Amino acid sequence: MQNASIDPRAKIFAVIFAVLILGAGAFIFFGENGEVSGKGGSAKLSIAETDYDFGDISMKNGLARHEFKIKNDGDQALEITDISTSCACTKVVLVVDGRRSPEFSMPGHGVKPLFWSEKIAPGQSAVLEAVFDPLAHGPDAVGPITRVINIISNTGGKGNAKSVITFSGNVIK
Repeated sequence: MQNASIDPRAKIFAVIFAVLILGAGAFIFFGENGEVSGKGGSAKLSIAETDYDFGDISMKNGLARHEFKIKNDGDQALEITDISTSCACTKVVLVVDGRRSPEFSMPGHGVKPLFWSEKIAPGQSAVLEAVFDPLAHGPDAVGPITRVINIISNTGGKGNAKSVITFSGNVIK
């Protein structure tokens, strides 16, 4: 018998090919979000009220607060990956099972957490605590306001679906 040697380049090619095949198989089986695919269904973000009116917001009474109730009405985990507001005068915190998220605000204002996300199980509810500071724009900034809260999630099976909540009011002295 003759001792046949295999070209080292062929070995490298075989290893790379095997890794690619295994990776493709894992992607097909688990899907791009890391959950086992083929289960059917998807997450569904439901927001009890998407528009809230504070009415008159008195500067002398300080911060205006409102809790927005949200729920996952889907049959897969709802993953919220980002929250932002339209103005630095508004801060938002997500509360799920007593766990409080970092404070979110307008992009570029404050510290945005890197790699943050929160999962909400099917049928589970959570609260978005919104806080508006009527003095943020100075003591003469009175009149009507409208602010937006953006929620980025996997609702409807989409990776970066945007849901919007708005609130309004009339700032008075």
